[in-house]
Amino acid sequence: MALFKTDAEKKKEYLDEAMKLADKGEAEGEKAIAILEKARALDERDIQVWLHFGYVYVAIGKTTEAIKAFKKATEIDPANLDALNNIGLAYAKAEQYNAAVWAFNGAISKHPKAAILFNNLGNVYFDKGLYFEAMQEFRKAIALDPSYTDAYHHLGITGSGTESEEEALVKFEEAMKKGLNKAKAHHDLGVTHMDKGMYDKAAASFEEAIKIDPKFSSAFSYLAEVYEEKGLLDKALTALAKVSELNPRSAKAYNRLGLFLHKHGKTKEAVETLRKAVAMDSSYANAHYALGQAFEGRGYADRAIKEYEIHIMINESGWTVDDAKSRVERLKAQVAASGK
Repeated sequence: MALFKTDAEKKKEYLDEAMKLADKGEAEGEKAIAILEKARALDERDIQVWLHFGYVYVAIGKTTEAIKAFKKATEIDPANLDALNNIGLAYAKAEQYNAAVWAFNGAISKHPKAAILFNNLGNVYFDKGLYFEAMQEFRKAIALDPSYTDAYHHLGITGSGTESEEEALVKFEEAMKKGLNKAKAHHDLGVTHMDKGMYDKAAASFEEAIKIDPKFSSAFSYLAEVYEEKGLLDKALTALAKVSELNPRSAKAYNRLGLFLHKHGKTKEAVETLRKAVAMDSSYANAHYALGQAFEGRGYADRAIKEYEIHIMINESGWTVDDAKSRVERLKAQVAASGK
């Protein structure tokens, strides 16, 4: 056994440890970045170091920093497929769709036979609502790689918005025959039905996905929406509670559950749930806004004002900020009038 580790061995350990920490969420993000700085100190020209910076920043929700890191990787290797692809993905995650299209087209110019780039470009067009363009890219991906199940799958989703439902179902079936995860196929077919307002069929699809994969968080999340649309509030609440159970470190999951509870008059439970959300992520502006509403619903004006002011400080602009400012002004006037 070697008494001393080489720089390469140390670097690999740092990269692996950083990714493990990043997988735990934002709470461990700074530790992950600090560890990557150690790897960077060993070799700043190692492309894997910059790729891992990008991966970690994406994992903790810092897409701007992720894009910078992936671009740094391309300075070392301008044709690196992983870096080029992830730049496009990071732009898409940040909802900078035009930049994502530009990034993927640039990547395709360097890798014209990389099916993954056409598939991901198709996803961006889909998110922009450009379904015809999206379908073109998915077909290109399939032409390059006839076994690419995700491309079949995405073509099925997109086709359901532009073609007959039967044709879309055929595409989903083709994707499943080629090895696509069946739970995912039923899940996305449910989303398709849901978008068309076909809530009974959507519920059946999500329930089938959950039957195949009982830990499919997204299926529970969408199923809750469908149940709420159908007026099945107890079932919707159960589904949302399951999402939180499956994602115990997710502030967004608890925020959504809290919003549902508040909306349907369970203000005490809403306050308890939303407190968990802000405790998990104190910078989560929407959770502070929702907690302010819940406190206001409970008649706790001072606490509501505090949460609204935190929301305003974090968000700075937007309709929720305008509404929060209006609520703060009104609540402060009420407190002053009551003499408290």
